[in-house]
Amino acid sequence: MKTSLRGLSSLYVAVFLLSLNGLFAKLIPLDATSITQLRSTIAVGGFFIFCRYHQRRLRLENLKQSFGVYCLGFLLGIHWVTFFRSMQVSTVAVGMLSLFSFPVVTILLEPFFARERLKLGNVMAGGVVLLGIAVMVSHDLHDLQGSVARGVFWGVLSALLFSLRNLIQKYHFSQVPSDRLMFHQVLAIAMMLAPFLDTQTTSTLTGVNWTTLFLLGVLSTATAHTLLTYSLKNLPAKSVALIGCMQPLVASILAWIVMSEMPPLNVAAGGLIILSVAMYESVQKR
Repeated sequence: MKTSLRGLSSLYVAVFLLSLNGLFAKLIPLDATSITQLRSTIAVGGFFIFCRYHQRRLRLENLKQSFGVYCLGFLLGIHWVTFFRSMQVSTVAVGMLSLFSFPVVTILLEPFFARERLKLGNVMAGGVVLLGIAVMVSHDLHDLQGSVARGVFWGVLSALLFSLRNLIQKYHFSQVPSDRLMFHQVLAIAMMLAPFLDTQTTSTLTGVNWTTLFLLGVLSTATAHTLLTYSLKNLPAKSVALIGCMQPLVASILAWIVMSEMPPLNVAAGGLIILSVAMYESVQKR
């Protein structure tokens, strides 16, 4: 019981921090690949300082484990690039909402990893989440036409990559401490994307831009994903996926507070549908 409660607490904090990504995507004047490379580089520094301060070991056990963890980093890195790309070619709402098809993907894929039968209740919960997403994005579909299609494409691709990474991590690398696991993943991303960094535009960033990047790297990357990794160790992946569906709702509220973007009625209605699934899943785990 205590483990589940700690997992839920970590997940709720992670959801809030991850909800800030939509704001950062619009506030930082860089392409998706450059943002991902810089956030990862900053996160590497944050993880290194944290682990050294707490005398945590960073070295992985062997070559096989190192190869697997760095492959996870590759999946996570492409997930981040496609996620930010989705929001930049359309809107924060379209990017966030299309990404949250990943609970359905997770529900459908997890039985293959857990060697269990697919349960009807899980499929129904995923269907309700899809309904909520459809309601939330319906207004934008009429307004944005082609840009929505591009945003949804990149968002759904991001969702598939995120689901695969979470499931592989949960079922094959759960024995690796969360901070060590994330340190090596963000290190892999930083190295993988370094050749594609837009150095010319990066050199023109202001102090405010760098502060925003620092917050993205430390809070919404290092801290959020460490908490998310911890919750995956203590909760079923489908529960993390469904409760994580609170992110679009939280992101809409934050955009309203910070950028004065009043969520339209369809966003509020779809958000309530998604929130109901997340709350139900929380009660079930308690």
